[in-house]
Amino acid sequence: MHKNSLILMKEFADKFEVKGTVVDIGSYDINGNYKSLFPDAEYVGVDIQAGPNVDVLMGSEEWKELKDVDTVIMGQTLEHVADIPGLMAEISRVLKPGGLLCIIAPSEGPRHDYPIWVGNFSKERMEEAVTSAGFEIIECKLSDEAPFFDNRCIARKPIVVEFEIKKPVKAESRKYDK
Repeated sequence: MHKNSLILMKEFADKFEVKGTVVDIGSYDINGNYKSLFPDAEYVGVDIQAGPNVDVLMGSEEWKELKDVDTVIMGQTLEHVADIPGLMAEISRVLKPGGLLCIIAPSEGPRHDYPIWVGNFSKERMEEAVTSAGFEIIECKLSDEAPFFDNRCIARKPIVVEFEIKKPVKAESRKYDK
């Protein structure tokens, strides 16, 4: 993690007054983490390997049991994910309707293979990844800090209201005794 990523996540946490359960995907502590930015939340760190700042392993039974969380954050991780549609579907599964999603990924900068590299995320590429998964974008913008010019995208899982349309009931005519 680098300083600008921490600043962008703090702006998100402050602006949206994040509370409830926060799931941090890609939480393994390499040069810092976001946990301290969410003091009023139940923070759950998730990663593909055990280590510092990891509470739950991705794909584990604990992961599969997560649901109806308030916020999912992911910083400096998306550029290392082989199956982005699959991960976005999992985020949608664990996030409650109306829940927030904040993703930070580089839009430029050097390649860094850990464990893999799938490329930088232009504004258009980020928006496509987020909207293709059914999220509504609140804000997606690029930072002006070199060398990564981070892209921060904030989105919401839509609230779907289901209702049934019934046929109108025809009023019966009645005969009254006189």
